Amino acid sequence: MSALTTSRPRLRGITWVVVHQHRRILTTAAVLLAVATAVTAGLRIAYGTSSYEDTGGLFTRFAYQGGLSAVADFLANAALLLPLLVAALVAGPMIGRELESGTYKLAWSQSVPPVRWLAAKVAVPAAAVAVTTVGLTVLFRILSGPVSWDHRLNWHERQVFLASGPTLLAHGLLAVAVGALAGLLVRRTLVAMSVAGLATGTVMIVMSALWTRLWAPDVATGRDPDSVEFSAGEFVLDSGLLTASGERLPDSVCFTPQPTACHAEHDVVGRWREYHPDSHLWPLQLVETGIVLAVAAAVAYAAFRVFRRRHA
Repeated sequence: MSALTTSRPRLRGITWVVVHQHRRILTTAAVLLAVATAVTAGLRIAYGTSSYEDTGGLFTRFAYQGGLSAVADFLANAALLLPLLVAALVAGPMIGRELESGTYKLAWSQSVPPVRWLAAKVAVPAAAVAVTTVGLTVLFRILSGPVSWDHRLNWHERQVFLASGPTLLAHGLLAVAVGALAGLLVRRTLVAMSVAGLATGTVMIVMSALWTRLWAPDVATGRDPDSVEFSAGEFVLDSGLLTASGERLPDSVCFTPQPTACHAEHDVVGRWREYHPDSHLWPLQLVETGIVLAVAAAVAYAAFRVFRRRHA
């Protein structure tokens, strides 16, 4: 009797059923994360043990450095696709197909409250997304750390920005909420997958257009109107000419064969630039994360409201 008791799965009830139903997807995600972890560990160990003592060692170190950069770039690009994939999977196979085929009635007939059924359908992918996105972010930061200037991934590239902090987790949780709402509203597997992917993609596009303005950029000026100054790690948003009165002019004003005469005509005394230094990475990350999580909470609330109205 004790042997039977200890052999019971830790997950029980509807949660265990949801995990069992989608074990292939969850297992695939776990395997891919494990492979990425093994590759990351191997590259970092190999990079750490290579030396500069001879030409061969230097070449080997740069080779490993290139490998680190390539894998980090792959993970960063995967970060762009992950929320879209999550939204489609939740909306289609996890909710839309159940409602379309009517198999949800079997769970409800087993004394499972409808709201608890939906909660499990949302909680399981949310937990999987949290583990996957946090793992991907940690691996990316481990890989991108030792990449030197000639292989450097710019922090302000959108895919690199997503993979660098909690913003990816926020977008992943939003994808779960959007997938749940789309599945409940559409109730058709393929159509729900398309709607969820489109809605999630739209949010990501909007945020990619707005994220650079979520934190006030720094402004710097220079005295030479003919030279553009910038430092490593800076993300320049805009730049132009500066007049003696402090007025900012676009560079196009003096796109002429004789820019010096144009500068004198407009009383140009220097240049200005608006930029984000690399120290703005975390403020931008946290502000976008907060906005996306708020949207995710609102969408999840809407999903439960829709469900209660239809099935309570």
